[in-house]
Amino acid sequence: MTEPALDRLKGRFRGTLRGVKTVLVPALLAAGLGACGVYEYVTDKISDPIVLRCPEYLVVADAANLVRFRDGPGRDLIDVDFETKIIRVQLVCTSNIDKRTRVGTLDVEVTVTFRAERGPANRSREGRFDFFISVVGSDQKILYREVFAINVGFPGNKTRLLLRSEPVILEIPITPKRASRSFRIFAGLKLSRDELEFNRQRRQKTGG
Repeated sequence: MTEPALDRLKGRFRGTLRGVKTVLVPALLAAGLGACGVYEYVTDKISDPIVLRCPEYLVVADAANLVRFRDGPGRDLIDVDFETKIIRVQLVCTSNIDKRTRVGTLDVEVTVTFRAERGPANRSREGRFDFFISVVGSDQKILYREVFAINVGFPGNKTRLLLRSEPVILEIPITPKRASRSFRIFAGLKLSRDELEFNRQRRQKTGG
């Protein structure tokens, strides 16, 4: 697989929820299959598979938490509708690599855990927020970015909940020149400009 051919795949990075598998790189998979060898290819992978490490992942500091206020100019504690914070990102990786060509894919299942807290101004006992997952190459260019929605309900007297996203499955193309360490996975909450500025000001005040 040439570098130009791999570069053409950048625009095809997609994430899916569990149960729907993306097909990003059929050409890469086909490259490892000879005219006689589907059985041999599968046997080799089972008997002595190539296992790759998961890519490094990071939570964007300015987008790790969200404070959403009710409509209006108020920005005091009593004006808070709800708050959300990313508290964990979990990766589960499965390698699908041909031993002879070192070409294939790395399936990365990304699950994000959040803590959501109902604010004094919340009357509906509901909330909604968005989070994103992005994949960045070694040249720091974004290869994939997608936004996912989370709906929150606060039953009864509950004011704080732990929520876990549906797994998002990424299929990353691997070649001898582009291993799993060539990629980074980022997670964060989608914020408005005002929400982002609020986070930055609060971090400056707290030194966090």
